[in-house]
Amino acid sequence: MSLLTKFGTSLILASQRAPKILGAASTVRHLNVQEHISYSLLNEAGIPTPKFGVAQSGGEAEKIAKDLKTKNLVVKAQVLAGGRGKGHFKNGLKGGVRVVNNPKEANDIVSKMVGQLLVTKQTGAGGRICNKVMVAERKFPRREFYFAVMMERAFNGPVVIASSQGGVNIEEVAAESPDAIVYEPIDIATGLTKEQATKVTKAVGLDDHLDDTVKMLLNLYDLFVKKDALLVEINPYAEDADESRKYFYIRRF
Repeated sequence: MSLLTKFGTSLILASQRAPKILGAASTVRHLNVQEHISYSLLNEAGIPTPKFGVAQSGGEAEKIAKDLKTKNLVVKAQVLAGGRGKGHFKNGLKGGVRVVNNPKEANDIVSKMVGQLLVTKQTGAGGRICNKVMVAERKFPRREFYFAVMMERAFNGPVVIASSQGGVNIEEVAAESPDAIVYEPIDIATGLTKEQATKVTKAVGLDDHLDDTVKMLLNLYDLFVKKDALLVEINPYAEDADESRKYFYIRRF
């Protein structure tokens, strides 16, 4: 599961593209999945994401948008390539990730995406066909954090990596502000304990959302183990502006 995108979700079951803040895992077992599948896996693991649906036509997109009952919407071409937001379709439509404000607009934009070739910096000039579009709630992060579970040789097993500086490249944080990153080694025979998850949560300053964050970390580790992953990364772990819930935008595991 290995799509790395700013706006999307991606999952890595094993990859040497782990963040190089320690050593990188060398085993490669790629299994590519589209963003909506990643969201579904997260939801099944008890980790919340923005509400979403998958459309294969403009009409389906309009219905999903109506069911979401919000004017804050985003539509995302389900193409396995990075740079979707800055890409373009061969029919002239700009952007594989578009903000829309109502169901009618979702219908119009998605109708121009489905069945068309999306060209990004990763696809080459030929582009890749878009057969599905994800219609999701658009969220407005207030605070952003970084969390990951990673199999790391330096610790002879898994380690939780966390930072109060989320939403950016964690390698840059490690280079510029190494003290902003927390490492918590995990005994693979015992697994991540509630005490460890609490320690990490407090270390990054999320005491005000302690219970929710501890639960998320325990679920994240459970997902890491069940999927035999080398890396599970949430970046950013974002607090919605309305302060009522947390939403998790996972890019790779």
